[in-house]
Amino acid sequence: MQAIDSMEKYTEEFTSYVKDMEERAGDNKLQDFANLRRFPMDIIKKSDIFYIEDATEMLVPKYLSEVDDFGVISPTNRKPIFHNRYVIPIKDVNGNVLNLVGYSHDADERYVYGTAKYYRRRETMYGLENLEIAYDLGYAIVTEGITDTIRVRSLGYPNCFAMCGTHKSEFIMKQLNRCRYGVIKIPDRDAPGRRALKGWECNRGVTLFTFVTYKDIDEMCADPEHPDNENIVKEYIDGCIEWLKTHEHNGIKCENEELTINI
Repeated sequence: MQAIDSMEKYTEEFTSYVKDMEERAGDNKLQDFANLRRFPMDIIKKSDIFYIEDATEMLVPKYLSEVDDFGVISPTNRKPIFHNRYVIPIKDVNGNVLNLVGYSHDADERYVYGTAKYYRRRETMYGLENLEIAYDLGYAIVTEGITDTIRVRSLGYPNCFAMCGTHKSEFIMKQLNRCRYGVIKIPDRDAPGRRALKGWECNRGVTLFTFVTYKDIDEMCADPEHPDNENIVKEYIDGCIEWLKTHEHNGIKCENEELTINI
């Protein structure tokens, strides 16, 4: 019980710390991110994304004794790890912050993951705050990367989640397999994506591959030369949902059924 209380206190403090930084950052840089990634502003704000320009912005005086546990300080040089990066919070099912991911379009390492005390990357999906929505709707959508999930959510599917990598996780798949109808899987269209797909084992699932010229669903939907791609993707996702919902016999779910669709 003491350990649970300690974790709850920690997540509350971490969440307050992140909200403090988000408020300090304001909206000045968010339009730049919207233009860069071609995301609508409303989904950026719903995702609580903010910008860290100078690393010292992360040293909020009120939380100086906790920043090590928050995983935002490098253990090697003792400096904050985010600098000139957009920061994306990873939350738990209650909406509390579990970890932070810093994104930079220009850096060699585009994504830098924090090392927060209670965060386990291999066992934590991005987007858990919407897990109950997936259970209510009866299906979930899973992607490899966080920006892929943000993209799919911007199309009107809040029950989308990211694996945050190509690893395999039985724990995550058990969470997704609680959905009544099944899971829609949208892997990256490359060799690592196909390898990752082998670990996304569902009771019932549909695999949706993007058009062959695109690496992932985010890239396809953000293509300025083909603005109708978003509508095409929505049509295919809706078709996947229909397949999942109609593949029942006398109200009994048919398990171990898989369908693969290429856009």
